Amino acid sequence: MSSGELVVEAFFAALTRMDADELAGCFAPDGVYHSIPLEPVVGREAIRDHFAAFLGRFSSLGVTVHSQVAGPSGELVFNERVDSVRLRTGRSVDIPVVGVFEIHGGQITAWRDYFDLGAVQGD
Repeated sequence: MSSGELVVEAFFAALTRMDADELAGCFAPDGVYHSIPLEPVVGREAIRDHFAAFLGRFSSLGVTVHSQVAGPSGELVFNERVDSVRLRTGRSVDIPVVGVFEIHGGQITAWRDYFDLGAVQGD
């Protein structure tokens, strides 16, 4: 497993713990998080604030990676996965996602997720 894949694996473990501070700590200070249907979030502090608000909607979150590949340098990681969330309303949603991570110096400098926003709207 490449060093970039290890960073992504650790990030997903943190994501399931739903701790905004821990998640933000995985990003470079000027990192970018972009859920492609939405506006990008730029900077570690803004990413932390985004996760704090976003994760507040869920009682649990799981990530199942179905396939993953890293570029030759290990600094670019692509994965196909399903994010499973349980909303505080009790509704469960499985979201098919393709993610692209750029990793430099052991930190995420860019994370782009491609998914159907309609799959998560409604609650």
